[in-house]
Amino acid sequence: MAAEAAPAGRARRTTKAVQSALSPRELRRQQRIDLSREQILETAEQLFGERGYHATGLKEVAERCEFSVGSLYSFFESKDALYQAVLARRAREQVAEMHRIAADQEPADERLVAMARLQVEHYRKHPAWGRLTTRILAPGAQATSAEVPAGFQEGYRKAIELEAGIIAQGQREGVLRDGDPQALARMFSAMVSAFHLMDPEVSDDPAAFSVDEFLELVAHTFAP
Repeated sequence: MAAEAAPAGRARRTTKAVQSALSPRELRRQQRIDLSREQILETAEQLFGERGYHATGLKEVAERCEFSVGSLYSFFESKDALYQAVLARRAREQVAEMHRIAADQEPADERLVAMARLQVEHYRKHPAWGRLTTRILAPGAQATSAEVPAGFQEGYRKAIELEAGIIAQGQREGVLRDGDPQALARMFSAMVSAFHLMDPEVSDDPAAFSVDEFLELVAHTFAP
């Protein structure tokens, strides 16, 4: 539910090509820059996840990284730019896996359950990012436009398209329920977000509902 994986892949290949043309000294400098940028993103992810967008300032991010605020501005031009980078980083990983599942040859009903499992596991692997994105995507969320960057919204639509494609194929195979695939994909996404809100490894308000129970619910909900 975020930026597409393909542009990210091209960016990585471009970065490697640029690095191969650098001198050893320039390469070491670039590696230090990359490490610093990752440190900033890790720290910002934790703070945004703990406190939310509005309650987190660049000064706090800089202090926890032991950087100056001016140093942060050499990496990110604004708090919004940092926030968008935090959202996009983990989302790219998830969308890449979603593309892999969508292209698999397994029956569509099994792939839809695999999509749900993937998202649960990804949020558990990155709980601060999970809390941050759940505030945006959870049913009834009241996030402001500043908290929902345009790139993130576009990525969410791309994810819905992948899920709707699986549902449409499952309908043709007779293994998933009838209905508008786009509407069902949005319902599927809302169910996954609702589980994140209950997941004790992500949520601050957990409930006694296991992953296996949730995946069984998904399978039954979308069965024909």
